[in-house]
Amino acid sequence: MSNNARTEKHVVEDLSVEERALLKRVLEIERAKLHVSAFEATDDILAAVKDIMP
Repeated sequence: MSNNARTEKHVVEDLSVEERALLKRVLEIERAKLHVSAFEATDDILAAVKDIMP
């Protein structure tokens, strides 16, 4: 492993508050998708982004 290798933990720690909120929402949507096989998350993800980004 090189010295430039970053773990998931490092990447998440470097995110801004807004980026973490977006990541959290996307992960929530992805978890929900696991329970509904025909789920289309595009609209939900776009709505989450619009809620977070000005």
